[in-house]
Amino acid sequence: MLVLHSHIPYVKRQGRWPFGEVWLYESMAETYIPMLQSWRRMWEEGLKVPVTLSLSPTLLEQLSSKYIQEEFISYLKERENLAAEEERCFLAAAKPEMARLASFYYNFYRDIRRDFTVEMNKDIVGMVRQMQKEGEIEIITTAATHAYLPLLEKDSLERQVDWGKRIYQKYFNCSPRGFWLPECGYFKGVEDILLAHGFEYFYVDSHAIEGGKPIEAFSQGFDNEEIEIETFASTGLSTYRPYKVEGKDISVFGRNSMVSHQVWSADFGYPGDEDYREFHRHSPRSGLKYWRVTDRTNNENKMLYDPEQALIRTKNHAWHFVNSLENTGGEAKKLGFVSPLIVGCYDTELFGHWWWEGVNWLEAVIRLINANEKIDMVLPADVGKARYEAQLFESSWGMGGKHYVWLNNETAWMWDIIKKAGEEFQNLKIFADDSVLCQDAVEQAMKELLLIESSDWLFMVSSNLTRDYAMKRFFEHYTKLLRISEAVRNQDLNAEFQQWLRKIQYEDDFFNNL
Repeated sequence: MLVLHSHIPYVKRQGRWPFGEVWLYESMAETYIPMLQSWRRMWEEGLKVPVTLSLSPTLLEQLSSKYIQEEFISYLKERENLAAEEERCFLAAAKPEMARLASFYYNFYRDIRRDFTVEMNKDIVGMVRQMQKEGEIEIITTAATHAYLPLLEKDSLERQVDWGKRIYQKYFNCSPRGFWLPECGYFKGVEDILLAHGFEYFYVDSHAIEGGKPIEAFSQGFDNEEIEIETFASTGLSTYRPYKVEGKDISVFGRNSMVSHQVWSADFGYPGDEDYREFHRHSPRSGLKYWRVTDRTNNENKMLYDPEQALIRTKNHAWHFVNSLENTGGEAKKLGFVSPLIVGCYDTELFGHWWWEGVNWLEAVIRLINANEKIDMVLPADVGKARYEAQLFESSWGMGGKHYVWLNNETAWMWDIIKKAGEEFQNLKIFADDSVLCQDAVEQAMKELLLIESSDWLFMVSSNLTRDYAMKRFFEHYTKLLRISEAVRNQDLNAEFQQWLRKIQYEDDFFNNL
């Protein structure tokens, strides 16, 4: 079972470069469009592409925005022009190999622009909706703004789940069956909330079911010596089958550790291969990336990227991966599992964006599985009802296996503000009247609260990745909430406030008309 989780924080009209909308445009160009085109090609050839695809509500809202769609086209044209300019400069400097790579990028962005505008009619969400309608993929949802659920207050938790379901229904005209716990963050009781909203299954990391030592998924920017890695008691259970959460009519699937580690790990998995494109080194003039991994200890000691050689490596690694699946399945059968289930869960953006060759690798894997008589790809509906029960450990797929990545010495103060923001919102509703203006203000306050609760800011601060941007966004949304709250409580919705409210409605323009 292949499960891809897709999420970009809400960045619409929140800055462009180097932080903000560019994150979304990069993922659209490098991941979403190439991946969907790859799936469609295989589908048209008669191959099965049964992928479980999680789409966050903030991502759905942004992909469906006319503003984002037009700005994305402008972004692609800019990339084409930069690539063409660098090709001319490299030719003038007698650097033909660099020029060839610049031309490679020019063709890439040109083709993505054509695919987006002509093949998809600018409607990525419409394409995945059609794929689900045809039974090729299953789309699931997640928390409204990708909040880290185990540490939220109950009211906020309920709101995050409720709006995750609402936005899904808005775009797919049906109710979601599955729910992706952001960061695989599980705590006892979340299944009750999911059940109350009609969800049938969710996903956790392997140690939530099996116990043992968790895989360290998020390590960049962290000092490993400061992190206590909890070892969970062994349960004797396995992720080779789904389970019912003990006493509850809801199923849980566990991420297979071998399959996951082999794919996402830059240290031990495929993405760190020396023939693949280096993510962290780029041209200072254009941002284009001309080098391959080569030497992982020195960013300056890199050889030029060779797309043809990299493509060969993807096919080799795809064969290795499918062979590993066969071996893993064979070992599981020796343990008594008649039809062992192997669940691979990944961030969608790993493929193409972080790991440039990942989309090609994934297509090669799917093609090999279609030709393999021992392995089949399945959707959750193909698995059927879970027959066995399991007690789950409170857990996540973050470093340490629990909450450290999102709650630590660097972020504890943020959780204090998140709690205060939730209390402020509950209080302001007491003073709200039924006027259109007041209800608009309350609705906008809710949006600001949801954005405050996003796990993205916590992760950025913890890992020191774009820390300043994250703190700026966090405080901005909190400040907006406080100003709305003050105006509503004091019944002071004057002309100046109304003008300001229209401004922030334009800035934080999502979850409307529901």
